[in-house]
Amino acid sequence: MLHPLAISIAPLVATAALSIACAVLSVVVVARSWAFIGEGISHSGFGGAGLAWILMLLAPRLTNQPWLIDATIVVFCIGAAVAIGYLSHGNRVTGDAAIGIFLVASLAFGFLADGIFAHVHNGAHPAAFDEVLLGQTAQLSPRLALAALSISLAVLLVVALLNKEILAYCFDPLMARASGVRTGFIHYLLMIVIAITIMVGIHITGSLLVTALLVLPGVTANLLSRRLNTVVLLAIAAALISAIVGVALNAAWRFIPTGPAIVLTLFLEFVAVYIAAHLRPRS
Repeated sequence: MLHPLAISIAPLVATAALSIACAVLSVVVVARSWAFIGEGISHSGFGGAGLAWILMLLAPRLTNQPWLIDATIVVFCIGAAVAIGYLSHGNRVTGDAAIGIFLVASLAFGFLADGIFAHVHNGAHPAAFDEVLLGQTAQLSPRLALAALSISLAVLLVVALLNKEILAYCFDPLMARASGVRTGFIHYLLMIVIAITIMVGIHITGSLLVTALLVLPGVTANLLSRRLNTVVLLAIAAALISAIVGVALNAAWRFIPTGPAIVLTLFLEFVAVYIAAHLRPRS
């Protein structure tokens, strides 16, 4: 039997780990103007949950299998990341158009599946409907927290090992290619890394809000400094503060969902920093 303390710590561990990984990636996302890409991939997770709900209708014995929704979210998120990367790489389709295609299609499929499931079950939403949309850290198990920690560490390891290539690609792709950087590989790698991070984030902030963790920390940090190392540290600090505040508010008042609390904290940090940045020169 699991110790009660482990249950209470699990949401904080998972949220903090995700926040750090997202904060580091947010610097890349902001540099490449990929905010909308995170939105497209995260909404694909909702479409993945929709596939799980359809499978539950076709095979009722799968209804109580928690791994099913996770598996279909993985397939949809990685599939969307690769597809968006393929269409946007080399200007086959403009980046915004490629993202929009999968964003609206995934949302439409998810809500269609929800409607069909509710019709069959007399108006009842399918399993994990609220969790997939808005996250639900209160029910995170230590096992899931460990998985979130492991995935976040793996993301940070990838970024650390390829930091020079990633930075070169983010700030000047043409020069990076001329210098011998495998820009195609880096392009798809970043798409997949972002997708994997979003898959973890869906459990915490939900598919509708997880993009905020990939955008706001980097934007906030860039308002305070132009030095890359400082920007990364500030982004991590902003993300961690929001994670702690979100988990604490949910622990104190269960009616406050963690995901929205985290996002609103990030927004307030951005507003405060924006005001402060206009009152003093950048470092």
